[in-house]
Amino acid sequence: MKLWMLLFLSLSLFATEKIYEYGDLDERSDGVLVETKTQNPANGIGKFYYETGELRGETPFKNGIREGMGKTYYISGKLHGETPFKNDKIEGLKKEYYESGKLQSETLFKNDKAEGIAKIYYESGKLQSETPFKNNKAEGKAKLYYESGNIANEIEFKESKAIKGFGYDEKGNKVQMSNTELDSISNSN
Repeated sequence: MKLWMLLFLSLSLFATEKIYEYGDLDERSDGVLVETKTQNPANGIGKFYYETGELRGETPFKNGIREGMGKTYYISGKLHGETPFKNDKIEGLKKEYYESGKLQSETLFKNDKAEGIAKIYYESGKLQSETPFKNNKAEGKAKLYYESGNIANEIEFKESKAIKGFGYDEKGNKVQMSNTELDSISNSN
């Protein structure tokens, strides 16, 4: 009897994962998402759509908070991005893709903040830039590359402010960046 009860309970737990759409969930004051009708914490996949009806993204929920791999899609249905969630925070390697399916960017997150080297790629697969992050701010020397692989810029960041930088032409000739150029980079972050 106990074995049957245990089997029934475990099957019930797996069967409770639901698909939620717009209007199915409400947010409590503590930030937990609950089912609109029952007020039970969300356990399943929240889906959201483009105005034209195509799936735009999916977010997994466990006990009313984001938990698992969230995904976004192009209107064509192809994968646009993957965001790992743990305990309602981004935790792990977040990736974005070109519509062709090739990797566009990857950024490591710890406790909902960018941490480590963020990389952006050309659609050809070649590295376009790498920027170090600490506590969600650019920190250290960022490098930008021409598609040929030659370095285009080196920019030193301190708490997301560009403090020093150099530009390079395709032949490798180095030119120091002006304060105006550095300020412009800082303001775009």
